[in-house]
Amino acid sequence: MPPVKDSIISWSEWEKTYEPLTEQMLDFVEDAEWMAGRSEESPANPYRIWTVVDNNPNSVYLDVLPGFRMFNRLGFFVTRAEWADKDMVVSNDPSYKE
Repeated sequence: MPPVKDSIISWSEWEKTYEPLTEQMLDFVEDAEWMAGRSEESPANPYRIWTVVDNNPNSVYLDVLPGFRMFNRLGFFVTRAEWADKDMVVSNDPSYKE
């Protein structure tokens, strides 16, 4: 998938494009190596892992960022499709226009 224009996409566009596996929404995990796909037992592809973050504590909206992040993380998603743009941001802010 080519990089996203302006590196921001809406939640609905992200769902259509990357197909998050809702049964695999992962909460905090102790084994960061497993999540990052660096463990021998890990079935995870690091390009299919996304981190839910609270980038702005003064906002009710959350962001989803590609990859395994530690800072401000709230949880993780695994998707069917791989991400290609590490600078992408998925926004659930309704003021963002698709």
